[in-house]
Amino acid sequence: MTTTASHAQLWDDNPSEDDLLGFDAVVAPIVDAILSMDLDPLTIGVHAKWGGGKSTVLNLVSAELSGVNGIRVVTTNPWEYDDHEDVKGTIIAEVLDGLREHFDKDAKLTEKIGELLGRVSWSRVGTVVAKGVLTQTLDFAGLAKALTPKSRSSPESMAGFKTAFGKLIESLPDTQRVVVLVDDLDRCMPPATVATLEAIKLFLSVPGMVFVIAADQDMVRDAIAMNLGGSPESSRYAQRYLDKIVQLPVSLPFLPVHEADAYLGLLLAKASLSDPDFKALVVHVNERRKANLVPLLSEMKNLKGKPDDDTLRLASQLIHGLRSDKVVNPREIKRFLNAFQVRNRIAQARGVSVRPDVLAKLLLLEDRFKVDFETLVDTPDLGRKRLLQEWRKWATGDAKTKPVGVSEDSKEWAAAEPNLTAETIGPYLTLAASLAITRQSGTPLDPALTALLAELTGDSETLRRSAIEKLLQRSEDDQRVAIEALFAQARRQEEGGSTVSSLIDIAGKVNLLAQDIAAGLKESCWRLIDVGNAVEMASSGAQPIQVVARQLADDEAIDAEVRQAAKNVLDGDGT
Repeated sequence: MTTTASHAQLWDDNPSEDDLLGFDAVVAPIVDAILSMDLDPLTIGVHAKWGGGKSTVLNLVSAELSGVNGIRVVTTNPWEYDDHEDVKGTIIAEVLDGLREHFDKDAKLTEKIGELLGRVSWSRVGTVVAKGVLTQTLDFAGLAKALTPKSRSSPESMAGFKTAFGKLIESLPDTQRVVVLVDDLDRCMPPATVATLEAIKLFLSVPGMVFVIAADQDMVRDAIAMNLGGSPESSRYAQRYLDKIVQLPVSLPFLPVHEADAYLGLLLAKASLSDPDFKALVVHVNERRKANLVPLLSEMKNLKGKPDDDTLRLASQLIHGLRSDKVVNPREIKRFLNAFQVRNRIAQARGVSVRPDVLAKLLLLEDRFKVDFETLVDTPDLGRKRLLQEWRKWATGDAKTKPVGVSEDSKEWAAAEPNLTAETIGPYLTLAASLAITRQSGTPLDPALTALLAELTGDSETLRRSAIEKLLQRSEDDQRVAIEALFAQARRQEEGGSTVSSLIDIAGKVNLLAQDIAAGLKESCWRLIDVGNAVEMASSGAQPIQVVARQLADDEAIDAEVRQAAKNVLDGDGT
């Protein structure tokens, strides 16, 4: 798989229009239940955790019903309602508006729908007035009228609404079912969740109506319980309440590894395939799924377009490396894949060469085992290869002793391919560490600053000095972020080298930062300072750097040659 430096494929968080996960097996019984008149009215609950594919299932159900005679589909999303004061009235109005769109050429029906919408409007007036929002703008006569109980037959009353709504549904021409797809109920606040369910049960659940509610059942149950006070008794009541509303619960299955593997492979393949070729690939996967053949992305020689071996290998590596809770969640898979693509794009833009499978393994370590990743980052260049060798031998059973600083949980990661012991990963770890520092400090790290950091730690004296001049044009916040990143890099090196040289040069040019850099040299780089760094410190025009240079010259724990180099310059014996 290749991703060019000019473009990185990313995946949005929107529900899919294509069935990449074999949800047809779930959609089919839902559609069968909708078309059956054995349960009338009917409420179906589509249950899954956050990101589990509930919205995609609603899309697929809607697509399946679009060509069925006598079925009218209305979609609604309580989470997006503007009127949070009257969610109950809003969902009723949404359903009525949806029906009006279906029958907009029938004057009599639209008039009936308008009358019912009028009842909802009067109900809203009463709600708002009762909350005291409009009391300053209504006269007393209007206030009294709004709050006066209406008779069941009154066009201003909700008391007879359900009966009137039932008659409306019964009168709809060429209509067997009105199907309302309710999405994102589990994202609503508890009062809105309960108000939506009450609207369905008390006002809209009449013969001919079907509701398909996509939500995390546990979150909806908890919302009901919280709305009732959150006691143990309210939790038990919440479950009974939910059971009374939802007649047919349908739980989406967790993704087994082979399904997640194929899903990620399809996402990766989509970037390089035309729409017709991709759709043909999806059909091929669905056919193998129905025939119980695994892996799903296999036997593709007759397809015009297909993922290459590198793509399939990367998909398998990512899926087997992700935590189990992420493998079963399509949204989490997308998010990790986006993180991988963004990191790969940044590395390419900064001239950091790293194979996709190596990058994936390192990103998995950073995602799953942050402490182990920090151990790898903080290990100096010369010791890193030895650490990786010992880590892998322990993980594969060739050695019994676990390396110091790594966790037991990292064994599977260390044993997995690719073997990192022969890979040059130092530049990538430097980049990853600088990004991590930025995330922790909360300061954005733009691409230009990242490029400067790479040049400040490089071997080219010309590029390093040019980078310092460019850094001087940046804000003080950016300069401080750069200093943090340089110290982080220095701590991972056997010797100070160009990284410490850059810090010394910056201190000589930016007085505000000189004291901080001087303190950092003592705290983070004291034993890393080499002869060249010592001369640079002693020659610096920044007073704080000269002070620590004198301390360096007097510190008997420092290498004698380094001490003498600093002393010669400070005492005027150097040239």
